[in-house]
Amino acid sequence: MIDLMTHLFRLQAIVEEGSLRRAALRLNVTQPALSRSVAQIEERLGQPLLERHARGVLPTPFGEKVLTSVMRLSRQWELAEEELLSTSVDPKGKISIDAGPLWRTVVLPQLFDPLQKAHPNLEIDLTNLAQGSGVEKLLDGRIDALFGGLQFASDLPPRLVARAFTTFHDRVVAREDHPILSLRGDDGEIPVEALLDYPWLVYTADPIYEIETVHAANERLGRTPDIRITTQSLMSAINILQRSDCVSILPDAAVTNTVNPSVIALPVALGRRTAKSGVIFREEMAEWPPLVTLLDLCEAHFGGASAAVQA
Repeated sequence: MIDLMTHLFRLQAIVEEGSLRRAALRLNVTQPALSRSVAQIEERLGQPLLERHARGVLPTPFGEKVLTSVMRLSRQWELAEEELLSTSVDPKGKISIDAGPLWRTVVLPQLFDPLQKAHPNLEIDLTNLAQGSGVEKLLDGRIDALFGGLQFASDLPPRLVARAFTTFHDRVVAREDHPILSLRGDDGEIPVEALLDYPWLVYTADPIYEIETVHAANERLGRTPDIRITTQSLMSAINILQRSDCVSILPDAAVTNTVNPSVIALPVALGRRTAKSGVIFREEMAEWPPLVTLLDLCEAHFGGASAAVQA
């Protein structure tokens, strides 16, 4: 088992360096030793793993699949090694997280302090969730958890687990002293047509918000609203809404704690999409203590038990 892992990690180094020579220098072994490692893996798996190109050594399609497994195993090996070598009760470690804007700016910052108090030696690496790359990074072991919308959870590969913590509600929002609020009728509702009289801000970090803004307005009002500002930054969107007459569609949780002035959901019948949100992680990480603690903190934050999302 140890010999096989050594050969696999050597294969990973060759692919990352793009040449046997550079991989040999990095690992402080000879090039013939690396060639023998690759040959032994190929003999065991029955297919070629590498091929030479003008740009250097590249993995074959089968080699890419093997490399994905190696990277995932490398992360598990790293965690196990840290735990075994540590003499402290709480071993050193690192948790790598990709998170969507709402989780990254609103939810997780409230949880990191208690997480690090529970695991004082833990390093946290939080990065932006890029569209379409999170699942691949999870499978490769480049990240340990992905926090965001779970709209595609039913299509996840078998090794990944999704847990929903809450449902976010998209609402039309504006500052609490926005002039549109003076148009509320006896029923407390703002006529939906009034939204066309004000400039719109579109939050573009998730394409669904631009689609929702344009589609909802066209469907209900027959024309596109006056979009004046687009931004990928959730914090910028909130700051602009606080300082202008813009209206926008945002998840309600994004504006809950805004002040001076508050940004509030408008009483208007438009933009009321709901979406489950939570975490996706590799099944083998389910009992890793820092992740267990973080998921418990998420449950406590949202005031209830999480639910597994069925494939």
